[in-house]
Amino acid sequence: MEELKGLKDIKGIVEVNTFNPLWLLLAFVILLATIALIFYIKRKFRKKRRFKLTPRERALKKINSINWDDSKDIAYTFSQEVAQFVPQDKEANYKEILKELEAYKYKKDVPKMDSNLKKRIQKFIKGIKWVI
Repeated sequence: MEELKGLKDIKGIVEVNTFNPLWLLLAFVILLATIALIFYIKRKFRKKRRFKLTPRERALKKINSINWDDSKDIAYTFSQEVAQFVPQDKEANYKEILKELEAYKYKKDVPKMDSNLKKRIQKFIKGIKWVI
């Protein structure tokens, strides 16, 4: 034991200060970057949602872009997209036109559409009130 008394290199327990202001600064910068990223993502998705078309607006856009030279395009677009805009008082007329359009659907090659039928379809489309 006396040998240990002669040693002078062993010191008592000393508390070490590990706080460094740079750690606080780094944590603050990371927090700000995270908040900025969250706001950026929310803003980006909000803009995308705002400009999406509703199903009725998409249907109206398809109806307005009907290719009047293609019989199949007329038949399918009329039967699928116009259905959601048909009022009850014109439903009988709509079903009558649909029966006539059956000849232009479900086939690979279809004949050219009768001009009277095209005019009836155009007149029917113009007569509908487009409530979106």
